Amino acid sequence: MNIRQLFPLGKAYGEAFCNRESETEQLVGNIKSCKHTLIIAPRRYGKSSLAERAIEKSNINYAKINFHLCTSEEEIAQLVLDGVIRLIGKSTGNIEKAMISIKKYLNNLEPHLSFAGEVASLKLVSRKKENYSVIISEALLLLEKLLAEKEKRAILFLDEFQEIAQIGKNGGIEGAFRTAAQEMNYLSLIFSGSIRSLLLSMFENENRPLYKLCRKIKLERISGASYEKHIQNISLKTWGKKLDDDVFNKMMELSNRHPYYVNYLADCIWEKCRIIPVISDVISAWQDVVKEEWSDALKELSSLPIGQRRLLKYIANHYVENIQSQETCAALSMAASSIATAAHALIEKDYIEQDSFHGFKIINPLLLTVLRGVLDDR
Repeated sequence: MNIRQLFPLGKAYGEAFCNRESETEQLVGNIKSCKHTLIIAPRRYGKSSLAERAIEKSNINYAKINFHLCTSEEEIAQLVLDGVIRLIGKSTGNIEKAMISIKKYLNNLEPHLSFAGEVASLKLVSRKKENYSVIISEALLLLEKLLAEKEKRAILFLDEFQEIAQIGKNGGIEGAFRTAAQEMNYLSLIFSGSIRSLLLSMFENENRPLYKLCRKIKLERISGASYEKHIQNISLKTWGKKLDDDVFNKMMELSNRHPYYVNYLADCIWEKCRIIPVISDVISAWQDVVKEEWSDALKELSSLPIGQRRLLKYIANHYVENIQSQETCAALSMAASSIATAAHALIEKDYIEQDSFHGFKIINPLLLTVLRGVLDDR
């Protein structure tokens, strides 16, 4: 593997995967015991990388469904049907032979076979076109029953699942997943998404259908010790020796151990340096990262209401333990209630988080740099 491929900005595979050993072990255990799992983390924390690594280790057939571009219940139902059909093909072997069982288990879906040469393809057509909750539930239960017949296991990885909440009417689609999921002994579900507040509302609100359905895996920042082992091994492969402690520590400080930005910064360092880097190389590489992302960051910040922007900038430049203190209110010229509303919105959008040891802090290190105006004179 090319050294720079060890610092991916997308999914991490093989040697590029850093730590998450306990989370991987937990997810593999959930899969093998057919306990459904909810993976929770801020954006770009490696949720998909974790899921796909655990799936690979489990050595079980899977299909991934991404609901990101869905705009209607019909599209949601069709994606579920497509995922179910893929897994039926992987798990049953000969679809023609499975047709007797498939027909036996269906009431609201009608199976159709088509042929391209000697290859048979299955299509599931709804008899009740607008009852998408029924379609989803029946499709998932069909797959579960076929797996039970074969005594085989399978996994559905449901990414950007929070879109269901924004599209589904009256919780019907959530209820369909619940109805099917609680019957499963052979099909494991992994739920994930990029908007934590919506996901947590779906799975932690006792008035919602998916309440208490899953085991939860909450991804934190990868530890400095794990990053040190990972990055120093790559340094040895590249330059024949380890980075100085101050160089490594500067990488951790600037990226704030945010998985995406650790890799982004490291990739820039490895791109620029022909000899082992020093602190000035790390700072220069981080400046390159910020310059590349500066306009996007400003655009993102400008889309926020002025009160939220003001609070973000204050948190970036001050230690804030009590968000509604008199000092904070005076500094921002905002009422305590307005600050509380702004903070709640920023937490829901994954801009800030509250640390019991360090007060409120910005999650994204790039936004932190921009809010501090480090490169305003670039």
